[in-house]
Amino acid sequence: MNILKNNFDNLTDDEADLIKDYFASYDYNSSGYTYLANYAWRTGYEIYWEIIGGYMFIGAVNPFVDQRHIFFSMPLTPDGTYDPASLREAVLEIKTRCDEASLDFEISLVPWQMKHFLDEAFPGEGGRAEILWESDPGDADYVYLKEKLITLSGRALHKKKNHMNFFKKNYSYKIEKITKYNIDKIMDFVAELREAKEADGPVRSLRLEEEAIHEYLKLVDCDGNPRPSCRKNQDVSEDERCIGCEETYSVALSIDDEIVAIALGERLNENTAVEHFEKARDEYRGLYQVVCSEFCQSLPEEIVYVNREEDMGLENLRQAKEALKPDHMEEKLTCRFEF
Repeated sequence: MNILKNNFDNLTDDEADLIKDYFASYDYNSSGYTYLANYAWRTGYEIYWEIIGGYMFIGAVNPFVDQRHIFFSMPLTPDGTYDPASLREAVLEIKTRCDEASLDFEISLVPWQMKHFLDEAFPGEGGRAEILWESDPGDADYVYLKEKLITLSGRALHKKKNHMNFFKKNYSYKIEKITKYNIDKIMDFVAELREAKEADGPVRSLRLEEEAIHEYLKLVDCDGNPRPSCRKNQDVSEDERCIGCEETYSVALSIDDEIVAIALGERLNENTAVEHFEKARDEYRGLYQVVCSEFCQSLPEEIVYVNREEDMGLENLRQAKEALKPDHMEEKLTCRFEF
């Protein structure tokens, strides 16, 4: 992508901290609006960034569209505020670059509560709209009460709880946190699952997900024992250190010392965590319910909600997410420009 100047590779400490500050300045309340999420998927989606007029623009290339399709997320604010005039000027700069490159321009995955910022920046004149809003149900995040996912209590979740109880009754299992010291075992497990599902040939989405998990695991916490290459270790030069540890939440579930399920996430805001990845072997009845419950139990006490991301329009994923009875949905919108 030549629309934005910077990618997420080889970030300096200052650049990484700057990006994190932008994400932290406003409660975007949407699963993709975190440093970790963008860092993990940076290669599969060719994610780039640049600050224009004070706003940080993050753009990506959709790898699942035949023609190269660039989309941008909601511009990030440095101080928690959006000024209509400066936002308009910054957005038009990006639109001009796309026009000159003969690329369609859109701002995608805009959190519903932020729609009014773009409406105020592009009000239109004489009844003529400057922007058009679209909504895809497959983009909405499913948000659950943490306690409900732990206990699966209530009549609506009775079948799910039966599955969880079956697993706990029939299998002896161990739960551990994922750290720098067991990521090789975790990646072997992820690769085994991917290979099993690729029996009839490669599946690009699974390979991109595996790569994203690998990149995500580079930033898991060292559990108080930083490796020699970690940024937390001050005895090595900056060039030799890794990107550094982040506050991540994770569990790995094993039976007879063999990993059979994992869940990975992070804090989204003050009272919400997001679960980015959940993988489990299909042959164990109740395993998905147990690893989800264990992941939620591992979260800090102040976490009330768990965002388990969108269903991407996949029917089987939609049914699975709806079956757990979300507390609410976080809608995301696409903004297209009419000029």
